[in-house]
Amino acid sequence: MDADLLEELYRKYHRSALLYCTALCGDPDLAQDIAAEAFIKAYLSLPDDIPSFRYWLLRVCKNLWFDHLRKGKIVTITELPPTLTDGITPENTYIRKEQLQYLWRAIGTLSPMDRELLTLYYFSDVPLQEAARLLGKTYPAVRQRMVRLRQTLKQEMEEQGYGRDV
Repeated sequence: MDADLLEELYRKYHRSALLYCTALCGDPDLAQDIAAEAFIKAYLSLPDDIPSFRYWLLRVCKNLWFDHLRKGKIVTITELPPTLTDGITPENTYIRKEQLQYLWRAIGTLSPMDRELLTLYYFSDVPLQEAARLLGKTYPAVRQRMVRLRQTLKQEMEEQGYGRDV
């Protein structure tokens, strides 16, 4: 195993994997465990015909999550992942965290597949075509679903009070 390559891949894809795992399971600690295990498994089992390590890594993350579900342990999204709270000043950090809390609560009301799609696209920077492949859906279906999800999220956030003057 090339430790330097693994470290480089970890630096490049850790945030995407962690956010994706958090969207899947809703538990930041469990997401951290799954993401860490996924890196090793993805690296050790990477097929020659896979063009993207990120794609393979996210597939491994999802499979590890399914393994966890088979064990009968299910959790729900309750708090904002810590990696989404990065900011420069205390004021910016607070405002950004508040905005993301509204968004994260709204995402938490969605179905697991919808959460997965949004996380892949917006937080893990996975293009819609690659997200469609990961989800086993067609690109047009995923594109249309994304349009509907944006409308649903906007409505949900407005119902939570986001965007209202105080």
